[in-house]
Amino acid sequence: MKTATPLKPLDLQSMMIAAYVWLRITLSYFVVGAVITTLISAYIQATNLPVISLIMTIFLCLGVYKAEATRRFTGLNNYFIQLSNQKHQDY
Repeated sequence: MKTATPLKPLDLQSMMIAAYVWLRITLSYFVVGAVITTLISAYIQATNLPVISLIMTIFLCLGVYKAEATRRFTGLNNYFIQLSNQKHQDY
């Protein structure tokens, strides 16, 4: 019978960064869905719960898909490094 081995601190830190990046990607799409939902509700001047739920669910699923695609193809830790190395340009 195999016993569980404790995680090294570096592995725990790596997993925490990966979870942070995954949530960051997913929730960024979710926020876009929330903005679109707010704009639609303001335009029609009514609260339509099925429409709100549908839009939020679609954007959450899209965020999960993009986060998983990033995890598969780029790697979450590599993606975090790429984000950290980006230079911001002032226009």
